[in-house]
Amino acid sequence: MAQVVVVGGGLGGLAAAARLAKLGHDVCLCEATERLGGAVATMERDGFRWDLGPGTMTLPATVRDLFRKSGRPLERVRTLLPVSTPRRHVFADGTTLELPVESRSGQRDALEAVLGPAAATAWENTVDDLTPVWEVLRTRALEVPFGGGRALGAAGLRTMGYGRSLRGFARSRLAEPRLRQVLEYAALPDGGAPASRAPAFTAVAAYVERTFGSWYFPGGFAELTAALRDRLTERGVSVRLGAEVAAVTTEPNAVGGTHTSVTGVRLADGETLPAQVVVADVDVRTLTDRMLDRPPGSLRRGVRSLRVPPPRPRLLLGVRADGGSRLPYETVLHPAPGSAGPPIVVRAAPDEGAAPEGHQAVSVCAAGEVGAAAGEGTPELLDLLAERGLDLRDRVVTRVVAPVPSYGPTWRGAWRGLGVPANRTDVGGLFVVGGTAHPGPGVPLVLLGAATAVQEIGRA
Repeated sequence: MAQVVVVGGGLGGLAAAARLAKLGHDVCLCEATERLGGAVATMERDGFRWDLGPGTMTLPATVRDLFRKSGRPLERVRTLLPVSTPRRHVFADGTTLELPVESRSGQRDALEAVLGPAAATAWENTVDDLTPVWEVLRTRALEVPFGGGRALGAAGLRTMGYGRSLRGFARSRLAEPRLRQVLEYAALPDGGAPASRAPAFTAVAAYVERTFGSWYFPGGFAELTAALRDRLTERGVSVRLGAEVAAVTTEPNAVGGTHTSVTGVRLADGETLPAQVVVADVDVRTLTDRMLDRPPGSLRRGVRSLRVPPPRPRLLLGVRADGGSRLPYETVLHPAPGSAGPPIVVRAAPDEGAAPEGHQAVSVCAAGEVGAAAGEGTPELLDLLAERGLDLRDRVVTRVVAPVPSYGPTWRGAWRGLGVPANRTDVGGLFVVGGTAHPGPGVPLVLLGAATAVQEIGRA
């Protein structure tokens, strides 16, 4: 068994540490700050609690597998519940669609009632036809170490519609403009990239959500962080908070040549920790720019191609749920079809414990200029919500502006993907996880990346 240092206590680092410790490795986790969780964070004020990072997740099997493979099952330590309310789509023409999350028949019924039978059939057929796309991604990219486009094969690339944009795919399958907006939102929920730049296979998100649902932790995603911290304690992992890693130390391989292998890490205070394996759960740009003296060319090239959006503020609201006016967990306010502007997303915590009785904890999320307006917390943003069909102006009792970091990189084009590096680097013993590593940002993908890194370590 190996000495392992995990750099960073985000979900990827926590998941990798738990899995590696269960396999018998001697694991130390170093986190530069005084808290674990990375992008998983909460804010509390006036009796309200908001998730600043993820509030829901799909692919619940990823977190269940993590807990099963590292000790007791998730169900023994925390509760994970399905979102039960539909997602509300409000379109520019005033049409409102209440679209169930995990229900094929429910989606058809809702679409027939609002957009007509033809639209319902087109949606159903489109989502059904994404099944083989999911199978290619699952079996060749997500659940195994990813070998790049060649690993997908010519047939796999054709299945995924490689080289075609999400917008082009939506237009080819869905004649109804409002339905295209629904599909584009399912693929790009935070509007970080235009649908013209995202690849067609991102539409598979609609299939994944309909098949596996959307889930949340009562108490917020901080409950997941707490459960993982407990798991590390049970597994004997040494967790060091306030331990900033300044460098990953390396030496030339014994066989010579240009390749190197890790020897450990050096902390900012000068202390060194020896290791045969280092798992870095940090932005890979930090790894290459500050922690490695001579990062391999493959890693440097990959880092230069990443497009990570800057942090953007989020407007957090505490609102009265007057009478029967409770908001669903997600309300998507779409711009006019063809508009360059992003949708505005209003998320209400599905956990009733996140707000005082008769109230809801709500966050307003948007990209571009609308997102920037959230940073000012101005009444104009609430006016814009009202113009888009959701008037909260007389219901707000608490208002907070919070900086929310980006989860990870965004799409660079239909031919270019995210540009994230593989979990195994060209430095012997060095592995990368988290939102800027394969397979990308988001809770399920980060957990899958951690599982892949552990697979790779087992084969090293």
